[in-house]
Amino acid sequence: MNYAEVLYSVSRDKDVRDISLTGTPEDARQALVGNGPISVAPVGDAELAEYAQLLGEFSIHDGLIVASHWAQETDAILTTDGVIGDAGYKTIWD
Repeated sequence: MNYAEVLYSVSRDKDVRDISLTGTPEDARQALVGNGPISVAPVGDAELAEYAQLLGEFSIHDGLIVASHWAQETDAILTTDGVIGDAGYKTIWD
């Protein structure tokens, strides 16, 4: 998941798939991480090892998201990014 993008979008009152993201970044953080189903995955050695295998396939941004997904063995990637979904990774954005 690109958690930073969610917080950025909320802070700018952006629309994602015709849903207005309003409120404060802290409200979003609390709803997603504090009370919700999301956990923030750190970027450590395992993620960087996975990322090294993806250098030619994705941008830095997308590569780190996919690397974290692989290293953390998550069920899906929370993103609106079509590049990741088009590459065959399960993505969700609800």
